[in-house]
Formats: sequence, structure tokens, C-alpha cells
Amino acid sequence: MKAFKFSLETVLNLRSREEDVAKDSYAEAVAFYNRTFLSLEAGLGDLEILQDTLATKRQGTSSKDDQLIYLQAIRQQRSFCDTLTQRLVRADQLQKVRFNVWMEARQKTQMLDKLKSRHKEHHNFEVMRQEEKAVDDLISTRWVAVRSGASLRDAEESVEEMAIRNRVSGRAGMPWETEFTF
Repeated sequence: MKAFKFSLETVLNLRSREEDVAKDSYAEAVAFYNRTFLSLEAGLGDLEILQDTLATKRQGTSSKDDQLIYLQAIRQQRSFCDTLTQRLVRADQLQKVRFNVWMEARQKTQMLDKLKSRHKEHHNFEVMRQEEKAVDDLISTRWVAVRSGASLRDAEESVEEMAIRNRVSGRAGMPWETEFTF
């Protein structure tokens, strides 16, 4: 019997590549989310430092202009943090969408992998069934030859004639000609 060949191998390869692309895309989304989160944490830390500095300036002797500069810096930092918060929400949504795309691609690939393994099991079962049939035919032919008193080393025509006459299905070949692969 010929070697196992999965007819949907090209589709399986295509789906595997799609899964790899989706996985890489998800990894990029996770990295973008992590970078945005770290930037937001750093921005919030800077905002806290500015607020603490302004509080100490108000308690001490500082000019009104210094305090206005710190207030302006605080407003800019809050605006920056608001922008980062919005970007973080979008990054989280993007991460969820890409994760779902990756899981769908993975499910399609796994489905084809399972189908391939079922086909391979069926192929292996058929190979074993044909080998068993060949062995059974060989045994039947040998039994017929011994029963009729003929020698196994007789001409091929006589073995074939005996197999046909005794209704043994198929011809497995002479015992010394048959090769079995397991």
C-alpha cells in the first residue's frame, strides 16, 4: 500500500502559518499594552512628584511664579496621563481582539490536526488489514497445496490454479517471494 498522504496538508500548513501570524500579532499587542502600562505608571509617578513639590513650595517661601509653573506642569502631566489611560484602554481592547483571533486560528489548526490523525489511524488500520489478508491468503494457499499433495516449489501456475480451484481469494505470492513490512 502506498505511503500515507493527507489530502488537506496544504490547508493545514496554511492554517498553521495563519496561527503563527495571529500569535505574533497577539504578542505585539501584549507588548504594546505592557509598554503603555509602564508609561502610565511612570507618568503617574511624575505627577505625584510634581504635586508633592508644589505642596512643599506652598508651605515654604516660594514665589507665585514658581507655583504657577508647577501648576502648569501638573496640568500637562494630568493631560498626558489621561491620554495614556485612553491608549491603555485601546491597547487592552486590541489585546483581547487579537487573542480571540489567535484562539480561532488555533482551533482551526487543531481541528485539522485531529482530522489528520484520524486519517492516519484509518490508513494504518487499512495497511494492517491488508497485511493480515495477505498472510491469511498465504496460509490458505499453503494449506491447499499441502492438502492436495503438491509441492510448494512447483511452478507458479500450479499454485495459482490451486488457489483458484479452491476459491482462495487473491494471490499473495509464493511464501519465499512475499515481503511484509511492519
